[in-house]
Amino acid sequence: MLKVVNSIFRTYIGRYGRELQMHYDAPWALQKEVLEGILKANRSTAFGREHDFYELIKHPEQFALRVPVRTYEQHLPYLQRMLDGETRVLTHEKADYVSTTSGTTGATKYLPLSHNAIRDIHLKGSWMSLACLYAKDPEVQVFGSKNLLIGGSLKGLHPTMGLPQGDISAVIINSIPRIMRGFYIPDIDLATAVNYEEKIEKIAQLAAHEPGITVLGGVPTWNLPLYRRILEIHGGDNMLDVWPEARVFKHGGVNFAPYRAQFEELFPREDFIFQEIYNATEGFFGVQDKDDLRTMLLLLNAGVYYEFVRWEDYQQGEFGGAVSLEGVTTNETYVMLITTVAGLYRYPMGDLLQFTETDPYRIKILGRTQEFINAFGEDLLRSEAEGALQSACVQTGAVVQEFTVAPVYINLAGSGCHHWVIEFQHPPQDLNLFGRVLDEALIEANYNYAAKRSNDFAIRQQEITLAPKGFFREWLKSRGKMGGQHKVTRLANHRRYLEEVLGRLGQEC
Repeated sequence: MLKVVNSIFRTYIGRYGRELQMHYDAPWALQKEVLEGILKANRSTAFGREHDFYELIKHPEQFALRVPVRTYEQHLPYLQRMLDGETRVLTHEKADYVSTTSGTTGATKYLPLSHNAIRDIHLKGSWMSLACLYAKDPEVQVFGSKNLLIGGSLKGLHPTMGLPQGDISAVIINSIPRIMRGFYIPDIDLATAVNYEEKIEKIAQLAAHEPGITVLGGVPTWNLPLYRRILEIHGGDNMLDVWPEARVFKHGGVNFAPYRAQFEELFPREDFIFQEIYNATEGFFGVQDKDDLRTMLLLLNAGVYYEFVRWEDYQQGEFGGAVSLEGVTTNETYVMLITTVAGLYRYPMGDLLQFTETDPYRIKILGRTQEFINAFGEDLLRSEAEGALQSACVQTGAVVQEFTVAPVYINLAGSGCHHWVIEFQHPPQDLNLFGRVLDEALIEANYNYAAKRSNDFAIRQQEITLAPKGFFREWLKSRGKMGGQHKVTRLANHRRYLEEVLGRLGQEC
């Protein structure tokens, strides 16, 4: 039966393989088609009439001139009308779900989604990621056995719309066709349950006795505790002792580099595939299409039209220099603007990225617009901090589980510094050596940091505070932020998180 299913699936995925090839052969045509489709579909909505989509259909090159950049808060008047039950506001379709998101910063955001928007954005992205898997290995058996689901939670009905609401991963899981659900564990109810700790324990008990798992996925920081618990229940040295047919781990949400060594120990086979994906509540944006590259192919056919603003311009609130895909260059740091079939228009995603190639268009994520430190003119990005931390780990044999960094400001007593709170999975034998290597790696990675570190001019060597194992998980739990969509803020240009963390550790701020 499974051989028949995989044969049918391989035939079906062929259509997405052809669309994948278009990303290499005709990327601009894909983006033109997406923008025209959004304008035509939504020309008679309230937003479309206000911004004259009828005219923009004829002159799409004027889109950026007619439609201003809008943050979530600036979209909110339109979204609130939808949440109050009004139709044809941002999109021509009625909503079927309300997706919610709440990161470590900010209040909960609500985004109404139709079945078609979920299909055209998120499910399309999932199919494209599978097309990449088949391009890597045509013999991979995605449905050779079960696939493991670890989703967010569905949180009842929205109070005014009366529609199911929850994390986007839970919404997507709930959208899996019934005919396909038998190929996944756990069932939908458990996969989207609200109590995360209880859910993980039940999934561990179930998965530890499942004879075969093929594809796994999720945020690495939340999957590691699950796999450790499964090994406690099942026994064995690694996850292949539990699931000999395990073949793929699809990951996203955090930089995978600090965790890769741990996952390679858990899945020790040469042909095991670690596939990075770039998805969020607002869209499914990228997928790692080549194993030998640590970058992702920007998805151009999944219901999202892209523009890009230089990071320096974004910081100044200057959006006039935004460019479409045709105008991007490599090695420039950008903030991505998205226009989607779900009804977001020129919406700034909070991620910083660079193009590593433009033929085809491949990207790497550098961090978040909220996650940087510029207290001393150093303009340190998350990618630089994570890269330096990884260098320190490699040179000292340490393994980091979680960390956060914030500034210690200059005062009359002397220069300032960066204060790191680090939770190690395996601490270094010599923390002082680790600190020196980390400092040297930061100096090498960031010219501005190096200049400010010279002779301790403005920045002295960083302070490091150790957190016990499990600390950050408990901290998130105490803030009501359990689950894969919630992540520790790695860099903050203020001290609010740091002071809360140090207070919980019982230290002076």
